[in-house]
Amino acid sequence: MVRQPSGEMVVKANRMTQAKMPLSKVEHRIIGMLISQLEKSDDDFTLQQVYIRDLIERSESVSQDLYGRAEEICDSLIDKSIKVRSMEDGKRVYDAYNLMSRCRYKEGSGYIEAKFNEEMRPLLLQLKKRFTMYDVNHFLPLSSSYSMRIYELLKMRENISILRITVEELRAILAIEDSYEYFSHLEHHVIKKAQEEIEEKTDIHFTYDVEREGRTAKRIKFFIHQGGEERPEKPKMEDRTEVPNIDVMDVFLSDLTQEQIDALSQERLDKLHERAAQQAEQEVPNRSKSVKQSVTLQRMKTLWDNLQ
Repeated sequence: MVRQPSGEMVVKANRMTQAKMPLSKVEHRIIGMLISQLEKSDDDFTLQQVYIRDLIERSESVSQDLYGRAEEICDSLIDKSIKVRSMEDGKRVYDAYNLMSRCRYKEGSGYIEAKFNEEMRPLLLQLKKRFTMYDVNHFLPLSSSYSMRIYELLKMRENISILRITVEELRAILAIEDSYEYFSHLEHHVIKKAQEEIEEKTDIHFTYDVEREGRTAKRIKFFIHQGGEERPEKPKMEDRTEVPNIDVMDVFLSDLTQEQIDALSQERLDKLHERAAQQAEQEVPNRSKSVKQSVTLQRMKTLWDNLQ
């Protein structure tokens, strides 16, 4: 059952959404609740509180053992780090961050206190662009850390309705590089279970296609649907480009990886679109708007491929 939005928003940089974060589901929930308490205008982190009863109730858990595990949870959180990969000046950059600078529990208080590491500020505070946002109330009831992370990835790309990711990248983000050796196992135990749970408990659902090279699964294309949308039987990108009116930039971006999108400035994207539109106007000056859009999209793809 999908709970009503609470208005408490988790907002994090896309780099953090894509980071490798080997956290338990309880730790993911605590981090989510802490982030949802941050204010958009905050310049620094402060010591925050997560009430254990609130955590239990909002995650729809029947377990009460979190009180007895509070010290253990603090020990685990203070040792946790995230691994972030990004692009700078066309080169790959790897950063590792400790999540928390402090974690405290006083017996009988009923809450855990925690403070984010100051190095996390670029990932959580004063975010202007390229961030992921979702209501924490849709995140907390998810019962699998894999479902949680896939939900975040889908919300990151919700605005263009498609997430295209390599199987290798997905394994890294979920911290399961050495698990589910065969893709069929990954699909059954991770992707399909996340699909069922996300549809049942959140504001979105998804379908997907597997892109193969020979018999090997190389990439997954997730199609992101709003909660009220009917699930299409077999979504295809071609279907998106044949409609009377398309958003050329959105469809173009849907075929890029998130790493490519993050490395692509808005100025460069605008110039690419402008040049493609000029070419389309020269090639089909008297055709309909939908035809010009389709040609513009194809020219954008060609120009992009030539730049790689």
